[in-house]
Amino acid sequence: MTHDVPHVINPLLEVSDFDSDAGKPMKLCLIPRAGGAGEVRFALPADYMALAREFDGQRDTDAAIQSFIDKHRPERDKSWLTRLVTESLVPKGIVIRADQDPRCATSSQSDKAFLHVKLPIIRSSLVEPVARSLSFLYRPAAMIVGLVGFVAMHVVVYGFLFRGQHFEFGELGIASVLLLMLISTLATICHEFGHATAAAHFGCRNMTIGWGVYLIYTVLWTNVSDAWKLPRKHRAIVDIGGVYFESFALFALLVGYLATNNPIFLFGFIFVDLSIANTFNPFLRMDGYWLVSDLFGIVNLRKQQEIWWQDLIERILHPRTHTSRSTLKPMAKRVLAVYTILGTLFIAYVMKTMFVVVVLSVLTNLPQFANETWSKLASDATWSNVLHAVAETGWRILVILGAGFTFWNIGKALGRMLGRLRRVARTAAEGA
Repeated sequence: MTHDVPHVINPLLEVSDFDSDAGKPMKLCLIPRAGGAGEVRFALPADYMALAREFDGQRDTDAAIQSFIDKHRPERDKSWLTRLVTESLVPKGIVIRADQDPRCATSSQSDKAFLHVKLPIIRSSLVEPVARSLSFLYRPAAMIVGLVGFVAMHVVVYGFLFRGQHFEFGELGIASVLLLMLISTLATICHEFGHATAAAHFGCRNMTIGWGVYLIYTVLWTNVSDAWKLPRKHRAIVDIGGVYFESFALFALLVGYLATNNPIFLFGFIFVDLSIANTFNPFLRMDGYWLVSDLFGIVNLRKQQEIWWQDLIERILHPRTHTSRSTLKPMAKRVLAVYTILGTLFIAYVMKTMFVVVVLSVLTNLPQFANETWSKLASDATWSNVLHAVAETGWRILVILGAGFTFWNIGKALGRMLGRLRRVARTAAEGA
């Protein structure tokens, strides 16, 4: 972007208030993608939008920024504001060249966001009628009954049914594993319809359910981008809607076990429960991330967590000269601190549970499984027995590899964060 080329605020830009607890007012920006391929949304400080409005198609960049400085007396200097324009407002398509067709302005934000692959599989024309017909489940009385039922189910399962029971995941056959995969898939579909139904309850439209790849995992997702316009309390209900509907799957599994006494239903209950727990993983952008972000109005929660750690280190190293980097209000800061600490402990517990219940069980039973499989093939190496042995071996290998990749990815994320924190500590020490 050169300073002698006039720019203008994108005439297709839609701006509305964004309910958050940020230290400064925020705005929600909506820009159509080039070619009509959907829309992109940004939550930006209101000051940034005031700067964007200074671009009238007549003044160059220097003049527009100087006009903003004269009117608003911002804390940031002119060079910083210039970088903001060239590195953020222009790439996002908020500010465009005066001679540019706004319909062709392309945002720098990928439509896949944090998903490597993103494919719609259930159209909004199918999702919305179902969501609207079930939206009564989000009336306060229904949600209270659902919460009581969710707690009661867990008391029954973990307080009574599991007591004295001994289940070995590594002893399951391929048929049982495939059944667990089917149960998990059905529960996940319930989860996504939960988000869509909550959004429909609050008047949102264009909900689509799709399939994607996040890190190494295949996931389902629901387009509830209309929910950005809702008050943050309603956005939080949309966030928790998936777990709310997934609890219906838990109820069906509990009934299945009580009716048949087949332990596969209890295994299914555990797997769905682990899936629910994983949605509250503080290191991944899943439901727990968005719930805390929306409920307490913390925009860009991941960045704010990193700032919290940086502030903590600087407060420890230089308690007298430390100045907080965070712009959050005191209540939001306290929530962020509790979420960061408890979230870290919680994910450690979940990973330990997954390792003990699933991975360690498979590894412990692997020698016995290998011996039995080899003996069976040595005595009767038919095609059906070979295929069965490959399937049985395959799912065990996938479990071990999947867990290994999970630990590896979390370890990398922690390593990157610790690296940034070390740089902050080093900078603070050099400035002392």
